[in-house]
Amino acid sequence: MLLPSNIGTREAPKRKRHKLHGKRGDFFVHVREDGSERAYVWQRAGDDIVRGHRRSGIRCRNLSSEAVYANDDSSPRVEIPRIVIDTMAITSNHVRAHDIAAFWRLFAEARKQGINGDVHSIRLGDVVRYLGLDSLQRAKQSLVRLSSAEMTLRLNQRGYRGQARMHMLQVLHDTDDMAALRGCDVLYFRLPAALKAAVLESRDYAWVELNALSRFKSKFTFPLYLKLCLAAGKNELYRDVPAMTKAEFRAFVGMPEKTQTSVLDETLQLVCDELLAIRGIRKRFPINIAFVDEMLTIKVGRSSKKLRELKPAWIAPRTAARLLSTVYNMAQEARVNFPPLMHFRQAETAVGLPATKVFDHWSTDIHGAVNYGIGTAGMKAREFLDLIARVGAEQAFEEWVERRHFGFVIDEDDVEHTAAFSIPRGLPKPERPAHPTHELWQPQALTYDDAPLRMINVIQKAGDNNVDDAEIPF
Repeated sequence: MLLPSNIGTREAPKRKRHKLHGKRGDFFVHVREDGSERAYVWQRAGDDIVRGHRRSGIRCRNLSSEAVYANDDSSPRVEIPRIVIDTMAITSNHVRAHDIAAFWRLFAEARKQGINGDVHSIRLGDVVRYLGLDSLQRAKQSLVRLSSAEMTLRLNQRGYRGQARMHMLQVLHDTDDMAALRGCDVLYFRLPAALKAAVLESRDYAWVELNALSRFKSKFTFPLYLKLCLAAGKNELYRDVPAMTKAEFRAFVGMPEKTQTSVLDETLQLVCDELLAIRGIRKRFPINIAFVDEMLTIKVGRSSKKLRELKPAWIAPRTAARLLSTVYNMAQEARVNFPPLMHFRQAETAVGLPATKVFDHWSTDIHGAVNYGIGTAGMKAREFLDLIARVGAEQAFEEWVERRHFGFVIDEDDVEHTAAFSIPRGLPKPERPAHPTHELWQPQALTYDDAPLRMINVIQKAGDNNVDDAEIPF
């Protein structure tokens, strides 16, 4: 077949691509003509999605030594998928707050060892130290209650569609073996298969402070705190926690529908107090709580990251070699005051200054503290040097970056942490007015016919005068 001679071989013009074409995972904000903003996220697709089986799921150096109730120097973080936070519901009523904290401690241990494993293990003493208990028997009782408790998840992935009901934990010890375990012995357990599948295929998640969970005294604090952790990790335009009435709060945390009003108010007050009591290293974001027009409103700030958790900035190879040679040419006693080069690159991400400038500031402060007694970052010279000698250059550098002023103000979160909060209770019942009571001796006016009383007086008078019965007017 011959083609017409007037048909050319030119290709059709290509449609102009968007400026962010192919940049999956990027975030940008579109400012409209009226001044409002809308955020867009170009989600990853296909093999570019970083799912749970490709993530570590735990952030700490030594989980066994850091996940301790009395630890105020560090706080490990565990990754919990969004689908678990949004849909997990504990259906057993006999579970206590310590039991739920122990469950997430075992979950963190499984993430450390590999969540796809069939059986995981943990030393029983680690559970006791994490919960801050003084009795090994109480830790065993928590594990027994977890093994008999049930929970539900709503999943939409291969092998699990819709709501799935499962036991929270399977302890691989019989009753006699469990009773014989000591603190140095190893406990073997198995997590639900649906929970592990949700973790392996998850793409959205939240980082949760593990040491904050062990301090909760109410089991109804856990679902709300996990929800706040999920919101704090989002951008400000997506960081919203829906306002709730008291009835909606009751349904959200899983309280019975027929809960008395006084019990609901006390529980709500306890949950808010425990959220606001998170302090120190365990506090990663501010929490603002208010109760207006019978609605509980909660705002959270941006979840802050530690320096070692930040992505290191790029540095030119020549610049890196120059900084390394500067440190290597120092004497041994001076070299121990400098952290690895990676920390300076992470500091550039944190404060916005080039890693070389941060290196110069650190060198100058070290030199001033050693030779001239000049303090830095709100610390005296001796305090600064003692901090390096006590915790090491890496941790001291991290605290120095957080406290030092670098000549400009970093954008802070506009959410102010609530110091104290009180739930308005129901109005008290009006007191009944007290009726006046007359004294017994006080004469009272008669409002009825008193003729019979007058007749009694006449009879009494007649008896006194010894009159004849015929004279009595019957």
